[in-house]
Amino acid sequence: MELDRDNPPGILIGARAFHRLKLLLKLCPAEIAGLGYVTPHPKGFLIQDLFVLPQRVTDSDAELDPEALCCFLGRFVGDGGDPSSLQLWWHSHVDGEVYWSETDLETIERFPGNRVISIVGNQRGELLCRLDLFTPRRERLENLPLVLVHETGEEAAPDLETLRREVWAEIRTKLKLRVPMEPLTDHEGVVGFISYEGYEVEVEPSDDSPGEAHHEGEGAPRAPDRNDCPKGS
Repeated sequence: MELDRDNPPGILIGARAFHRLKLLLKLCPAEIAGLGYVTPHPKGFLIQDLFVLPQRVTDSDAELDPEALCCFLGRFVGDGGDPSSLQLWWHSHVDGEVYWSETDLETIERFPGNRVISIVGNQRGELLCRLDLFTPRRERLENLPLVLVHETGEEAAPDLETLRREVWAEIRTKLKLRVPMEPLTDHEGVVGFISYEGYEVEVEPSDDSPGEAHHEGEGAPRAPDRNDCPKGS
């Protein structure tokens, strides 16, 4: 596929996937990342579903669990899914600005397959979308609109309260917040550390932006790269 820059392909998203994306970005108080199921559409590409995988997160990065990723891919293929349809990588910048950091760009370059749609968003509902092709030659289109569509048979208005509960549960069960190590002190000062790697706690979703998390462009969420593959379970 070659890009026609005068008539670029559209990036469309189903209503349920769109509302899930907005809720995931809004409710998670730390960075969060995931993949998405994409199919061809007469107007371009249609994002049909989003996937949240187990990951360790902070207010400035998210790291997908490699073993969980391989298990997910194994189940996806086992259920008849085509791994080449996992063409979406999405992630948040929490309450920071939406832009493509250097680490984001490196992640895009490592993404497996012939193309990838990337979305970055924040708790304020701001989104950026781009399309990158790796074959037959390297091309990219940035600042593409994300178009909400209602497919035939799809509910005109998804039950947002049900989606909110689903997203809330996903955040609590699949994300672990990495807390920096804390010094142990006595009356004479620092005497040691709890852990050199810190520790992990459950992520508590929130309807409000925490106001303390800032994306610094360091250590963006890691999408699967070209060396990742499903392992037998």
